[in-house]
Amino acid sequence: MKTTTTSNAHLYNLKLIGEDKWNWTASIVLRIKFSKEHERKMLNRDALKHLHKVTSRLFPKAINGYNNTFLGVCTAEEQESTGLLHHHAILGDVWKTKLWFNDSLSQIKREEDLNFKKKEEEYRTLLAKRMTDALLKTPFLSEYLGKKVKVASALVTRYETEAEAGASWKGYIVKEDANAYWSPEYHRLVSTINQISQEDGIIPDELLRFKCWSKARRDKDFSARLNSLLETKGKKL
Repeated sequence: MKTTTTSNAHLYNLKLIGEDKWNWTASIVLRIKFSKEHERKMLNRDALKHLHKVTSRLFPKAINGYNNTFLGVCTAEEQESTGLLHHHAILGDVWKTKLWFNDSLSQIKREEDLNFKKKEEEYRTLLAKRMTDALLKTPFLSEYLGKKVKVASALVTRYETEAEAGASWKGYIVKEDANAYWSPEYHRLVSTINQISQEDGIIPDELLRFKCWSKARRDKDFSARLNSLLETKGKKL
């Protein structure tokens, strides 16, 4: 995997989201020639929806709705060896946090129990294979192109952090495509973080644990919380 040191807006936004928010990397090659005439963002939109729809069906009762809290980013490029359309994506959890390997206790168990961590990693590797098989067997319905397209190849793997992999998948997938497509929740989250970064008030509790905040912004948050506490006590007195 080659990466680029050139920064861009997509990579900047991806770095706002903690590594713990990502669960899977995916790629899919379609049997259609890559064309610069195509609207790449629309192709990426269709691909991201397809990846979510097909992989999430492994646990139909626990699907993390595409328009709800699912995080995902998809890009496209021309596959050098074939000239075919090649999509890359980074995915958050496609299932709600109600399964044994992704519930509220799993992170704690991962840190405290090496046997649980090994079991979970082995299971996620098995899931990645099942997700890959499902993608290979499912025709790709492109809303933008208005037709079904055969899948030439596909691969889903467990997401590895940059420290684990020695390279950045996030940097890789956005290295050339300026038309990356974001899932609705990812778009909302990034927009919210960028907006709050420009403000002086309290950072919402659910976002405070993100590592994207500068020291200056955290200092402003601390001051705002302190002032709010003092004002509340003053009113009670």
